[in-house]
Formats: sequence, structure tokens, C-alpha cells
Amino acid sequence: MKYNSKTKTVVMTSILLCLLGFFIQSHAVRLSGSCPTSHTMDMSGMATNNNAIKSVGKLAEAQCSNCHGIDGNGVNASDDVPNLAGQEFMYLCAWLSECRKRGNKCEGHEDIAAHLSDHDIVGLAMFYTHSPSKW
Repeated sequence: MKYNSKTKTVVMTSILLCLLGFFIQSHAVRLSGSCPTSHTMDMSGMATNNNAIKSVGKLAEAQCSNCHGIDGNGVNASDDVPNLAGQEFMYLCAWLSECRKRGNKCEGHEDIAAHLSDHDIVGLAMFYTHSPSKW
């Protein structure tokens, strides 16, 4: 198939804009917060490790389910409480990490976040990222 130079320019510009968008998005996450240093932990086996899944599931149920629901899809659809299921890993990880740092300026999460370890934050972020969203 033959393309003229105008078509090639449009395609190349579109590709460059997409790449720029990905760069800006990842840069914004780095500026606003990031996962704790334990994000380099080997979490790849978590999906097959039943004990790790149960442990994080129990933590999610104990700490998050009252407001965000057992499966992370909220208690009811009319709430202003955000759904955690299906959220981006880096977003959840960075938000919990920053919440832990900010203390009492964290929309009611200060008591929960203060007691989370780096491993807990990464585990919860992975748990909810891989939970199916109903909305």
C-alpha cells in the first residue's frame, strides 16, 4: 500500500503524541508519589501463592471493606467512595504511600495507612488492580 507524505506525517505525529502522553502520565506519577521501595520485591509469584493472596485478602477485608466493599467495588453504587477494583497499580500504590507520609491530611485514611508496611501497600495495590471492576 502506498502512502503519500502527508499521510506519513499524520501517522508519525500521532505516534509521537501518544508516546508523549505516556511519558507525561508516568512523569506525573513520579512527581506525585511512587510505590515504596519494596516495589522491587518479587511479587510475580503472588498470583500463584495462595497464602500471599489470602493474607492480602484478609488485610483488604479488615482495613478497606467497610467503605470500599469486600471486592473493592464499593458498598453501594450511590456512594462517593471510590471503587478500588480494577484501578491502576501505580495509582493505588502511590496514593497509599503518600497517604502514609501525609498523616492526618488523607481523607480519613491516616489511621489505616500509618500502620501499613511497604509490603502491605504493594500487596493491596496488586490485590485491587487484579480484582474485577463491576462498574
